[in-house]
Order: sequence, then C-alpha cells, then structure tokens
Amino acid sequence: MKRAVLAVAIVLGLAIGLAMPSSAIVLTQVTLTCDDGTTSTMVVDTDTLTGLTIAVQAMLDYPAGLTCTMTQIPVVVGVGGIALAASPGQNPFIVGGGRWEVPCDVIFPPPPPPPCCTGSIDPPALARAPGAYLAVLSASTQTVFVNIAVNFHQRDDGSFFGTLNETIPANQSCGTMVVGETHFTSKPEPSPPGCFGTDANDATGRTAHTVSTVTQTSGQQPFPNGSGLTTSAGFLTMGDPVHFSFIDNGNPSQGTDMLQGPPAPNDSTCVQDPNTKVVTATGTAPAFPLTNGNITLHPKP
Repeated sequence: MKRAVLAVAIVLGLAIGLAMPSSAIVLTQVTLTCDDGTTSTMVVDTDTLTGLTIAVQAMLDYPAGLTCTMTQIPVVVGVGGIALAASPGQNPFIVGGGRWEVPCDVIFPPPPPPPCCTGSIDPPALARAPGAYLAVLSASTQTVFVNIAVNFHQRDDGSFFGTLNETIPANQSCGTMVVGETHFTSKPEPSPPGCFGTDANDATGRTAHTVSTVTQTSGQQPFPNGSGLTTSAGFLTMGDPVHFSFIDNGNPSQGTDMLQGPPAPNDSTCVQDPNTKVVTATGTAPAFPLTNGNITLHPKP
C-alpha cells in the first residue's frame, strides 16, 4: 500500500499525457491533505508534482508523525500562456519527507573538557578533537538516521501554517551505546510566531529557512537540540524554537536535496515584519544530504 501514492500519480500522469493536445501545456492542481489538520491547494508543473509525490511517499516510508494524501486535477494552459482553466494564487510552501544521517557525536555530544592547565602543559586531547571520544565506544556505526516530515505554507494574509516533525527511529546504535527512539512535533503558529522564507543571499531561490515552536515531544530519550543562535546544546522541550534550513535542488529525479537542523546545529534566522509581512531569512547553507525522499520548495514569486 505504501507505493499506492506514487502509482496513482504515474497512472494519472500517463492518462493526462495521452488525452491532452500537443498545443497545450498541462499543469496540475494538487490538494494536499495532511493528518496535522491542514489542507492546501496549489497549481504545479510536472517536476513539482513529481517532487510532491516522492515527498508524500517518503512520509510513509520513513515515518516522522505526519502523513499526507494528494488529489489531482489537470489544469490546461494554451500556447502563449493563456489559461484555459482557473487556478488559485500561488503562495510559498515547502513540503518534504524522508531521512538523513547525522554523526554519532551529535546524538551523544562529547563531555566538556576538564579545566585546562597552566604553563607548558598541553590541553587535553579531547579539547583538540571533539569527536575523539567516539574511539572509546569502539563504534561500528558512527551515523544515525533521522526521519523528517515538513509541511509549511504561507496564507494569503502572510501568516504561516503547517508542521515540521522529526523522529530518530529505535534499533540504532553508536558503537556500544543504544540510540533510543525520540520524536518532536513543531508548528509555526504558536507564540512566538514562526516563519518560513527563502534565503535573501541565494539568487536561485532554492534555499529556505524555517522557525517553528516545539508543541510535543515523546520517546525513550530526549531529542538532541544541537545549538543555534537562541539555544545552547541540550535537548528540545515544549516551547523551544526549532531552526531549520533546506535546499531544493530543483530536480527530484537527479541530484540531492540538503537540510540541517536538530539534532545538528543550525544558525538560521527567519523574521517577518508584522506590518509589511515581508520575510527576511538568512543562515549558513545546510550541509547534510537528504539520503532518501525529497524536499519541494515553492518560493514567493
């Protein structure tokens, strides 16, 4: 059943391709209904439809506490861009699902080095090499998979809605240390208000930063927070801000999308002017590849 979403999308796409004349461009009106209580409708091209389909399927394959379904209606645009069917306005959104890998020293941070010495004695080796403590674990697995699901949208009035979830699945280990299952849910709606925007310094419009607030945590152990501008290394708790960054490579069939956020460090910011609703989003480009799944970003036109 997990492949049903992808199969339906492929069959529908083939049927549309056979039915429509060659003089028309076919877009698709997609209604995305998710179990976080949100519904959103957008008109997308073929690449975006493929990306959304992969993302929705990945939410099933790599569960992070969010699933969505898609319904599709063809929208025909004649040559020269004359629309033959009405389409709703396009607001920014980012929808993604899948899993990524983080190093074990993100899940089990090294302890702080002991107070250093004076005179000519060298600082402890641990202070010089923060990851060196992994050696004492005799680690055979030095990375951990993290499942992610993101469904962020901007309304016509400039406000935001959606969910960003992550789950670190059980049955993983870092050497002799067992990684317990842990999960958080975050939303842009609670106070303080969250935000989503494309990076002001990325001319391609393919980099986005989000800020949300933790609304729920669960699991066998706390979820590592990494570190950022507003929080120090530790664990996520209710009400904490979640800073995340994403890169959509623009082609769901080739290349790799990128992301970064808890449990890894993230220094991104996203601020919306309360009067003009203009969003300013900046931060270091994410450095972790999305191993499986897809990130689909539609920036503000």
